[in-house]
Amino acid sequence: MQRTHEDKTQLMPHLWHGRELGNLEDMLMFLDETGPVHETYNRLTSRLSEAGLDFVVIGAFSMAVHHFRRATTDVDLCVRPDDLEKFKSQFVGSAFQRVEGRLRRFIDPQTQVTFDLLVSGMLAGRTSRNTEIKFPDPSEAVIIEGMPTVSLPRLIELKLVTWRLKDWADVISLIRANALTESFAEKLNPLVRMAYLECYDQMVEEDKYSPEG
Repeated sequence: MQRTHEDKTQLMPHLWHGRELGNLEDMLMFLDETGPVHETYNRLTSRLSEAGLDFVVIGAFSMAVHHFRRATTDVDLCVRPDDLEKFKSQFVGSAFQRVEGRLRRFIDPQTQVTFDLLVSGMLAGRTSRNTEIKFPDPSEAVIIEGMPTVSLPRLIELKLVTWRLKDWADVISLIRANALTESFAEKLNPLVRMAYLECYDQMVEEDKYSPEG
């Protein structure tokens, strides 16, 4: 089976000081807040800030400051449409490179870590089912541990609206880590309230059979 461009970048090993990392070492370094993914995050956000380009962090980095840490292989930020074009003209081809076949995915050649610059105001997730929830504007950012990111309700909305099992698993972990209840659904867009309650019910079922329980 022919692999897509996205598959090829996901399979490419990350680099750390010129050497390739194994998957386990890569994961452990990320959880220790070091290694190639954190290095790319710091390099990328520093370049954006120095250029005066506003951004808001989503994805696994956002989950970490909302009390659920898991390893990731990439970085996800949202920027305004004009700032995306400015980023391309200032940094693509020099500090960073395009990922072939992906309009808003780039790669840090120093680490082989990819990152997505998602466009504020565009519909998020599975657009065939989502007609309302959009990627956040940097003006929505809340500063948590020095990071401009989204609120917990917005993060959960962005996860739910993909209708992907791996993102819903993240929501279940966020519910558990933040001791959320069924009433938290009222803070969410009505479009994803039932999805949230499904995740909540799944957490309850899982916890019934947890050895720790």
